[in-house]
Amino acid sequence: MDEELHLEMHRMADELGKFSIHMKVHMRPPMDSEQAGEFLDHLLVQITEECMRDGADLIGHVKAFLEPSIGGTLGASLVDFKIGTQLSNGLTGPVSEADLTVHVIMHGLWDPDVRHASMEMIEKVMAEKGVKFEVLKDYYETEKSISHHNVKS
Repeated sequence: MDEELHLEMHRMADELGKFSIHMKVHMRPPMDSEQAGEFLDHLLVQITEECMRDGADLIGHVKAFLEPSIGGTLGASLVDFKIGTQLSNGLTGPVSEADLTVHVIMHGLWDPDVRHASMEMIEKVMAEKGVKFEVLKDYYETEKSISHHNVKS
């Protein structure tokens, strides 16, 4: 079977669009535990709302992990607006420098659209909150899937 077709069949079968990104974030002034939680909540809600405006019909899972250079972790997970963002806060102090990983899975929206909506909202929220960021790795799902399926471009 043609591997490009195989990959497209996967997408048609699950109708899930996926995107992940790993960033370095710089928060000035530093955020305390509560502010960092509010920041991740706002980020996940904005990404999710934008994906829904762009055509997603169901949240698969939107999550983020903030790992400060001083240690600890703040996890955030959104699967339903009625439940809201769930936080798992293991921060040990104020956050000024951290790694931030965001994973987005949406039903009814394809990978390029999930990526576009996610990046648009990441840039918007970072600017609103005065957080500087640099992308360390953009895990665009098509590239990952093509690699996984050994498709030659």
